[in-house]
Amino acid sequence: MRRVVRLFLPKYQFNCEDLPNLDQPTIFVSHHENLKGPLRLMIWTPVFMRPWVFAKLTQFKSCYKHFSSYTFYKRFGLPQVLAKCVAWPAARISVFFLKSARSIPVYRQSKKIRLTFRESVASLQAGQPIAIFPDIDYQNSDQSIGELYEGFLTIDQLYFKKYGQRIQFIPLVANKHKQEFEIGRPLRFTGRMKFRKERELMAQALQDELNRLADPSLEQLEENESQLSVK
Repeated sequence: MRRVVRLFLPKYQFNCEDLPNLDQPTIFVSHHENLKGPLRLMIWTPVFMRPWVFAKLTQFKSCYKHFSSYTFYKRFGLPQVLAKCVAWPAARISVFFLKSARSIPVYRQSKKIRLTFRESVASLQAGQPIAIFPDIDYQNSDQSIGELYEGFLTIDQLYFKKYGQRIQFIPLVANKHKQEFEIGRPLRFTGRMKFRKERELMAQALQDELNRLADPSLEQLEENESQLSVK
């Protein structure tokens, strides 16, 4: 399926040499960009990583209902009958694709969210990186990313309590200006302050790094500042 989809999408280069050591618990944090982010990552990234996915999209019945009553009907404005017709094959394909990618179901606003965290911790311990797209305004199709959800960062607290090791969070952006993936600096919790406060700071740091990777003007500005400091 990846080979087929690649025929219809612009190619994005991924330089594995730019990656830090992945022999440690790793979570890639990227921009949803109205579905473009997850799609590019799953299609063009040679590194295996398990994506966090809205739980309703991982089972056919709930996926079909979501597609027919919201995605194609309300969001795309199709007539209800047509939305149901399109939703059936779309749900079949989506569920198959997401299961083959070994996605981790995310149960929003539910006590079952503990299952998401439990599977995530087990995946990290097994040496399987995770990909998360935490932007609140996920329908934003711009390269710049806005405010992030902070809840996913609780994984670090859970993992540290169980295994005594910190997770490295690696910002990752499919830069459409360069047609390649930009890999950011790994960020880690320090444990030197209350977790809730450091979680807030971590979310901001990830947002800033993602925007730096996505905007070439910011990157050029940093290079100019660096040259000035050397002089």
